[in-house]
Amino acid sequence: MNTSIDNKIIKLIIKGFVIATPGKLRKKIGQLDADMNSVNFRDVYIGSSHAQEIKIHNTTEDTISISFSENYIGVEMQVEPQTILPAKYGKLVLNFDTSDRDFGKLSQKIWLDFEIAGQPQSGEIYLQANIIEDFSTLSAEELAASPQISIKNKIIILRNLKPGEFRTEKIEIENLGISDLHIRNIQTYRKEFTIEPTSLVVKPDSKNSFYISVTTPQRSPKIKTSITVISNDPDNSAVNITIMGEVDLPDNFVNPIVNEVNIEKAVSLIKSFEGLDNFVILDVRTEEEYNAGCIAGAVNLDVKSSDFIKMLKLMDTKKIYLVYCKSGIRSKLAVDRMSKMDFVNIYHLYEGFDGWKTQRLEIIYPNKLTDK
Repeated sequence: MNTSIDNKIIKLIIKGFVIATPGKLRKKIGQLDADMNSVNFRDVYIGSSHAQEIKIHNTTEDTISISFSENYIGVEMQVEPQTILPAKYGKLVLNFDTSDRDFGKLSQKIWLDFEIAGQPQSGEIYLQANIIEDFSTLSAEELAASPQISIKNKIIILRNLKPGEFRTEKIEIENLGISDLHIRNIQTYRKEFTIEPTSLVVKPDSKNSFYISVTTPQRSPKIKTSITVISNDPDNSAVNITIMGEVDLPDNFVNPIVNEVNIEKAVSLIKSFEGLDNFVILDVRTEEEYNAGCIAGAVNLDVKSSDFIKMLKLMDTKKIYLVYCKSGIRSKLAVDRMSKMDFVNIYHLYEGFDGWKTQRLEIIYPNKLTDK
């Protein structure tokens, strides 16, 4: 702050509190405002039931009809009212019954169907829980006679891995207790790893085994996952194991400019680069297709337009690009052209916008945004 007194600089500090707008719902479920769009029940006992109420608000200028048609194990949704007028409120009640679910951590998307101005849309709620066994009812005698799990090697290093190699690792479980050890579930969160079997029984003073398999990546130098073994040992019901390894890539290996990615990987990319200026989602369909629905944040550049190459030359080639079209055909043409220029990091969504819609992920409508 510059003053006229002796031409001195005075530093002015203003402190205060930001008061939230009363009643404003700050989350989104599709086009609805909501007080939450993620429900985490945390630790819940197997066989128990839980409910969570979610407040919703229609801030659009259209009536929104809501339905819940998917069949999720143990999940029911109550919608009140099913049709919400503009500026009106309603509520969703998510009911979750764990009776038929597996032990361990659960992370699941729950989809709602909307109809807005005659157009079908969807929204999602994330359901999370950790389903555990209730040991609190065990007597002192039962606790004394309980099983005891032992896994000696909790860090497993896979050595001398080759690109594309199928590798299986045997993991041994020992029961040091005096009653049967029941392995309720064995979980891993990386889809490239498979586990067989995921449940088994280990007799007292005995051992049993399960196997984890993986096909090593062709282009990545490292693999890693964590495994959780869930059992009826009341003192150690969840044991974590880490598996890692390095892939021996050829000396002349060069990471390709174009990386082929599926919907799951594209979603992960978008989340990891959210808010960063060096990441661009490029929609290479026609302007009409783009305005009829696109991935949030995407910019449009029609690969079939006469000035496509000219416009590419104006773009920053050092940025990271996720490129898509309707089904992966036109976007393949686009990334081929980009790879022949100076672009250095391109991700090609080969499943296209059709695949995105099939997964019922978020879609925006740029023409509607412009109108408003």
